Amino acid sequence: MPQFTIVSRYFLRRLLNILPTVVSATVGLAFIVPIHAQTPAAAAPSPDVIVFTNGDQLSGKLLREVSGSVTFHSDMAGDVVVTWDKIKSIHTAQQFAVIQQGQHVSRKTADTDVAQGAVQVQDDQVKVATSVGASKDIPVKNAQFMIDEDTFSKEVKRNPGVGYGWTGAITAGATLVEATQNSRAFTGAATLVRNIPTVTWLDPRTRTTVDFNGAYGSVTQPGTVGTKTNIIGADAEHDWFFSPRFYFLVDTAFIHDYSQGLSLQQTYGAGMGYTVLKSPKQQLDVKFDIHYEKQTYFITPGIVPPPPLTPSKDLVGADFGDTYKLKLPRGLVFNQTALIVPSFNITNAYSALATAGLLFPTYKRLGFTVGTVDNFLNDPAIGSKKNSFQFTAGVTYSLK
Repeated sequence: MPQFTIVSRYFLRRLLNILPTVVSATVGLAFIVPIHAQTPAAAAPSPDVIVFTNGDQLSGKLLREVSGSVTFHSDMAGDVVVTWDKIKSIHTAQQFAVIQQGQHVSRKTADTDVAQGAVQVQDDQVKVATSVGASKDIPVKNAQFMIDEDTFSKEVKRNPGVGYGWTGAITAGATLVEATQNSRAFTGAATLVRNIPTVTWLDPRTRTTVDFNGAYGSVTQPGTVGTKTNIIGADAEHDWFFSPRFYFLVDTAFIHDYSQGLSLQQTYGAGMGYTVLKSPKQQLDVKFDIHYEKQTYFITPGIVPPPPLTPSKDLVGADFGDTYKLKLPRGLVFNQTALIVPSFNITNAYSALATAGLLFPTYKRLGFTVGTVDNFLNDPAIGSKKNSFQFTAGVTYSLK
C-alpha cells in the first residue's frame, strides 16, 4: 500500500508538471483554428456607378451603349436605358471596346483599329485606358458602340456553333364555332433567323432564314358534305456575304394548297442578293435565283363531276423578289416579302407570292400579329381558282 501511494504521487506530480503545457497548447489551437477558418475571401468587385445630370445615381453594371443610348442594369431598377445628354459620369472597372461613328470594323482590323480597355465617362468624354499608362479620349457623341470585352471577343475571334445566334418569332391563332354549322380554323407561323456575326458593327458573313406558315379550316353541317381548307408553306435560305451588301444564296421552298388542288410545289435554287437599305430602323433586300421547280396535283375537291387529274409539271424558272423590315414607333414591326416566279420552259406556268405582317408588342416577349399571304398560280389544277388569299391574326412569342 505505501509503495502504491509513492508511485501514485510520482505520476501525479508528473501530470501536474505537464498540465500547463497541454492547456496552453489546447487553448492556442482553439484560437488558431477559428482564425484560419475565418480567413476573409477575395473582395467582390465594386459595382459600376452611373451619375445623372440631375444628381441622381445608380449602382449596378454597365451593359452596353448603342448609337447614344446607354443600357445600365441595377438590381433595384432593372435595365435602364438613357441617352448621353442625361449622363454626368460613369465609373466602371470593366473592359470595353469603343467603336466610333463611321468606323468600319472587320474581323481583320477589329483588334488593331478599335480602342479597348477600362473605360470611364466624364465631362462628355469616354476615356479608354488602352494600355498601361496610356489612354484615349473619345467624345461621347462619337462613341457609336460600347461593347463589353466578352461580347467583343466572342463576335470577333470565335466561330460560333450551329445553335448560336438564332432569333425569330412563333405565332398561333384559332377560331371555333359550335352552332348549326360547326367550323374550325387554326393558323400558325414561325420565323427563324440567324445572322453571323449577330452584331451590326461587324461585316455580315452568313445569314440563315427559315419560315413556316400553315392554315387549316373545316366547316360541317348535318346532311351536307363538309368542306375544308389546308394550306402549308415552308421555305429556307442561306446567304454567304462576299461584301457588306452583296451575297450568294441557296434556297428551297415547299407549298401544299388543298383548295387549289396543289399536292406539292417544291423549289430548289441558287442566286444572288443585295442589301439596298440597311439602318437600325429598316432593311430592304432584293434577290434573284435560278431554280428547278416541280408541281404535283390531286383532283380539286367539291367539283361535280370531278375533273381529270392535272398532269405534274417539271419547271425551270427564276425568282425575282424582295424582303423588307421596318421598325415603327412604340415597338411595332412591319415585315413584307414579294416574289415573282416566271417559268422558262412552260411560259404560262408562272406564279407569284406576297406576304405582309404587322407585329404589335403587348407584354415582354408576347405580341399580337396580323398578316396576309397571297399565293398566285397562273396554271393551277383543273377546276381551281388561280388565287389563294389568307388573312391571319394570332398571338406571337418572340424568341429574342
